[in-house]
Amino acid sequence: MKQPRPPSMGSAAAGGEGAKQEPSQLVSPLAVNHGRQESKPREAGVVVSFGARPAAAATTPPRPRKLTTVLVVDKARLCCSLCSLPLKRPIYQCAVGHLACGGCRMKLRVNSCRPCAAGGVASAYALCPGLDVFYGELHLPCPYEPYGCRSYIPYYRAASHQSACEHAPCLCAEPGCAFAAPPRVLLAHLAAAHAWPVHKIPRFGAIHPLRVPAAGPDRLLVVAEEVEKAAAAAEEEDDDDDKDEETESPAVFVLSVRARGEATAVSVACVRANARAGPQYKCVLWAKAPAPRGAAGRRLCMETDVPSCAQPGEAALEDGMWLGVAPVMVVGESREIHLSVLIDKL
Repeated sequence: MKQPRPPSMGSAAAGGEGAKQEPSQLVSPLAVNHGRQESKPREAGVVVSFGARPAAAATTPPRPRKLTTVLVVDKARLCCSLCSLPLKRPIYQCAVGHLACGGCRMKLRVNSCRPCAAGGVASAYALCPGLDVFYGELHLPCPYEPYGCRSYIPYYRAASHQSACEHAPCLCAEPGCAFAAPPRVLLAHLAAAHAWPVHKIPRFGAIHPLRVPAAGPDRLLVVAEEVEKAAAAAEEEDDDDDKDEETESPAVFVLSVRARGEATAVSVACVRANARAGPQYKCVLWAKAPAPRGAAGRRLCMETDVPSCAQPGEAALEDGMWLGVAPVMVVGESREIHLSVLIDKL
């Protein structure tokens, strides 16, 4: 195991341990061991940071810089004795020292410590404000710090942050390529290494015309206004070394074209690893064919929420959210489909 860095480098040390050794353990149930005291932390420990912070902290606070100390703590000491998950305030403690979340304590019909009762001892939980302060100041780096996330989050919020972190890596869709990175980096990789076409939509809510071959390939879509805002924010961060706010990355979408029987299925998905957070965008797709002289033109339309995919390509098709384009709407010898795309935030 690597030796932790000195206290002055506490943030970086915490990031290395949390991201490289045990990222998945932030969301898994934690075993409880209240029956013995140990002079040294066991292997199932976590690196946390305890430091002075402003009173009004954001949901995802910036990395603390002052009076920060790195500690290696037995994970059992950070768990509720009732649910075995990270303690959430308000925290209760029995006379023996068993801890419980406020929510778990309120679910008890009788105020009796369950671990003590199992050992034949009667003990009740009492509110412990001191532990509320202490546990509220324990922070972890995001496990996706190597991919660009600089969030330093309360330990009890680690699971919810990880499930929604926009820096979670997505996989390259090309066969045999093991590249994985956040969407904005994956966008550059797919364009440079695999020659994926990239189209810029002017802004959210704008209708953007596209002509795509019915045989593919997939295409990447980005919103130009988001790209410009992200570039401007990055320049401000470079000018201000003390700035710790996260720069919101521009969303990346993939337009997929697949054969489905005689029809061609067209779909849009958001490239995002954490699909469990639910859709964040909606999409309208139009397909149209030039009208023969003296006849009405053909036009199809579909409106749907945009699903997410950690690997560009198949998510929207698998979910059944695709626009079926008939062969008669494929235009010319080049077999193009004339599309219009509108993407907006929900």
